[in-house]
Amino acid sequence: MPSPGITKPNTVEAFFKANSTLRVGVDAVSCFLDQLNTLSTGIVKAAEANAKQEGRTTIMAADVNTAMTSATGSTSDLAFLFKQLEHLSAKDTADLATLIQTWIDTH
Repeated sequence: MPSPGITKPNTVEAFFKANSTLRVGVDAVSCFLDQLNTLSTGIVKAAEANAKQEGRTTIMAADVNTAMTSATGSTSDLAFLFKQLEHLSAKDTADLATLIQTWIDTH
């Protein structure tokens, strides 16, 4: 039995229509739904992994938030951004520091 999707095509189409004044192509609905299912599956798997790593058998909101940030690459979360910076090489970190200093000097 295939796993269920996050939502139904009719719901996606209604969402599009409620948030846009344009017509919605059938291919746009199916494309969006495919992307949404892929993203949602990744977030659930990452949230599950985080809960297991914390020794829990329950996925909590914090797990979902962490997984969402990780999956979408959102940098609005400073902790996430800092983790990305930690992976930079020494040269890249120095280059970034120079860019930041240049930005500070011009603003």
